[in-house]
Amino acid sequence: MGVVYTAVLMPSRREQIRDVLQTLASEKQQLSYECDCPHVDVTAELVEQWFSDLFHGRNPGEWPDDMTFDDTEWAAISEFHLFYRQCLPQLPPSNGTVRTWLQCSVWRDIMEKAKTTLERVRDEQRA
Repeated sequence: MGVVYTAVLMPSRREQIRDVLQTLASEKQQLSYECDCPHVDVTAELVEQWFSDLFHGRNPGEWPDDMTFDDTEWAAISEFHLFYRQCLPQLPPSNGTVRTWLQCSVWRDIMEKAKTTLERVRDEQRA
């Protein structure tokens, strides 16, 4: 019998960025994430997903051949990226739970900025 390969479809870059923005914008999704993955520091994951997993330490738009978003969308994403980076030092230690950050006004500001950014970045069906 031969080897059977299964194709795994990766979400598009647009979907990946929108998914992280949706989680950053939603208290419900953050708490659900923490409930589903109790052994994971969700606050660390939310930072790593955005800065490391999506952008590999670069700033949005630093890939000249990346046509995932139009200029207006890249501007919105870049604005969020800078805002998030500037706010990080102001966040308290999470003590291993996202609930700590949910009580922090700086985190709430980041969540609100993620929400407005998401509104400025079209979803796959409208792209």
